[in-house]
Amino acid sequence: MNYYSETYHESTQYEPHGSGDPIVLHWENQLLPDFRFEGCQRFPLTASKCILHSPVFADGLPSVAVFAVVFDDDVPAGVYYFDVRSQELVRVGDKNAALSVCSAFPESDLLKQSQAMFVYCGVMAQNVWRFKEAAYRRVQIDVGAACANTMLFAKSQGKKVFPLGGFVDDSVAVALKLPSAVIPLAALVQFPENSMVAFNSEDDGFGEFAYSNRNEEPVVSADPLMAESNARYPSRFMLQNRCECINDLSKCVKVRRVSSSALPGDEFPLTPAKFSNEYYMREMWYLSSQENLARPFVRRTVDLDDFSTMLRWLEMGPVTAFGGGLLKIWVVVFDVMFVYSGVYRYVPFRKSIYMQASEVNAKKFTKCFAVPEQAANASFALFVTADLKEACGVLGERAYRYLNLNAGFLLESLNMACRFLNKDSFVDHYVYQDELKKLCFVPEGESLLACALVGKCK
Repeated sequence: MNYYSETYHESTQYEPHGSGDPIVLHWENQLLPDFRFEGCQRFPLTASKCILHSPVFADGLPSVAVFAVVFDDDVPAGVYYFDVRSQELVRVGDKNAALSVCSAFPESDLLKQSQAMFVYCGVMAQNVWRFKEAAYRRVQIDVGAACANTMLFAKSQGKKVFPLGGFVDDSVAVALKLPSAVIPLAALVQFPENSMVAFNSEDDGFGEFAYSNRNEEPVVSADPLMAESNARYPSRFMLQNRCECINDLSKCVKVRRVSSSALPGDEFPLTPAKFSNEYYMREMWYLSSQENLARPFVRRTVDLDDFSTMLRWLEMGPVTAFGGGLLKIWVVVFDVMFVYSGVYRYVPFRKSIYMQASEVNAKKFTKCFAVPEQAANASFALFVTADLKEACGVLGERAYRYLNLNAGFLLESLNMACRFLNKDSFVDHYVYQDELKKLCFVPEGESLLACALVGKCK
């Protein structure tokens, strides 16, 4: 029996007439979320909170809404909306509202000792017109990228930030008074450097783990009694969201899994990072925000040290932020100095790439994208896959959300590393999965989640 996540993912592969239509979804009847919050108290964003540094991947569309839950800081305790345009915190709830949000998390007592907790919500209203049924998974990737921003910048300040993927979804949505087109997807909790809770993080329940909802009653069922409830969801992504939701944390299982074993294939150890980690953390503050737009690459050879540095810097943030060991990282090399062209698997913890295929046809590779010209002349490509059946067997239907969040986290980390080294990266949303998997010898059971192209633009 297939998990619904498998069915949903397959239905969102790029087909011009086969991935759903926003008109059929009657999305025009949905009101756009109003985040102006007129009349609410506003506080300037201080250096202690660095939430979104640069735009994320949804082509300039507003795809992420961030709320902050604060108990003891430089602003009164309560719930705040982060206004990206004005760089202000807008108070939308008092201390009781903050307690209501925390009660949806299993670590609610520990959250009250934190400096702040950020709740990341996906905004569907405009993205559904561009990505149709695939909007939900695209927004999840954007949320993962936004979380990478927060974690990397907080780390550069010496703070401790932990991802929280397990929470009762509906309770968070009600506590934040979210409209139906705004969906809570992830949370990050931030502790000051001298916090003993952060120091003893593994014992207190924070770290690289995820809550599996596989023991909860499935939403999707062939039972005639369930058919009526399933019919309440007019789109596949709404039903996918219900499958992922946690309703009762007492039925969930905490899972921690990190894979770092060697892979079959010739091993190529990466060279040391070109610059120190201290350089990365210091220079991060001087990166200017830039739009992630598709621009044609020029033919350019990437230096081996730059290539190795970009991959090794992926570990500046936890590569398994929302429950790990389930993503597979692939690297397709076209024009990298002293590295044979071919297909490789990358294992971050071992600092090595493993050759899976000794050659790859560059022209056929570009035809795996809806706009081949955007993929031409790329120096290398990085894409992530996962075995959805394996992942859902470990983490339930919620695994799909964790996988996309982790994928977005990796792509944003790669984007920042490219900008450090004066390179350009572009995340292509429209990829022909079957053709790319066949060309790169990806196992049949794995599904493509996201793909980034790296090179040098004009």
